[in-house]
Amino acid sequence: MITIKRLTECSLQDAVTAWNEGFTGYFTDAQMTIDSFLNRLAQEGLSANYSIIAFDDKEPVGIVLNGIRMIDGKKVSWNGGTGVAPHYRGTGVGKKMMDATLAIYEEEGVEIATLEAIKENEKAIHLYQKLGYVIEDNLLFIAHEESFGSNPFENHLATYNFIKTVPPEVQNLSFYKSMYCWQTQFKSVRDGEAFIAVDDQTGESIGYALFKRIFNEEGVHVTTALYQCEVASNRRDQHQITASLLSQLFAPFDQKLKRITVNLAATNETVVSLLKEAGFEKSIEQVYMKKIMLEE
Repeated sequence: MITIKRLTECSLQDAVTAWNEGFTGYFTDAQMTIDSFLNRLAQEGLSANYSIIAFDDKEPVGIVLNGIRMIDGKKVSWNGGTGVAPHYRGTGVGKKMMDATLAIYEEEGVEIATLEAIKENEKAIHLYQKLGYVIEDNLLFIAHEESFGSNPFENHLATYNFIKTVPPEVQNLSFYKSMYCWQTQFKSVRDGEAFIAVDDQTGESIGYALFKRIFNEEGVHVTTALYQCEVASNRRDQHQITASLLSQLFAPFDQKLKRITVNLAATNETVVSLLKEAGFEKSIEQVYMKKIMLEE
């Protein structure tokens, strides 16, 4: 018999076992240790109290990680991963966990529920749609893992000033995308950085990029991950501003780095086109899904 428990009622080992079993054979390697599991909860604002584990007797066979935060005065939830052990897939465990998750959202007064799913995971997407989720956008992981002979954005650059700052500073910009998918919001880009582009004539903030530089155990810079890159909608030079921001955050170009995007909206056509022109290639595509829990 399948029972559902809050993560707070379970051992860490059960949680990690449920996660690793639940994502066995997944589209990407999602296996975790206890340390990396705890780190993910903290880094991405996931809550043990809102997350659940499914058990068959004493065996953990499924998991849903959840977080809830206030965005623009609304209570927004994020399903940060739903996994079911291979032998239990197709038996209704996923549906039972999602029903329990939605009940938690209702109990907590969540107004908007969000999640992402790998585009090829049609069974999961179909389940979410049956539960009332709607696809809002496609999300791209685009990567380039070599050095460049020169700045690949140099033909599109213009002169702007740049302020290097911390992610929370971008929330004050009128064009900040606050209702972006969870992992790209400034609260999730912990230990990250931000560039704000400023018009050198007026001093007006006209664009921003949220990103994170990742270092290995020896302290060597190995990856730069882009989370958001947006420009004020009233600018006619959006292409140049975007290229200049990308040039700032992905430098130095003579260094071999893994340069990636994390859940880049496919509708952000300017960023997508500039990266593809520079030789970046798509590795993973997800769908961004949203469910309105409470009507205004």
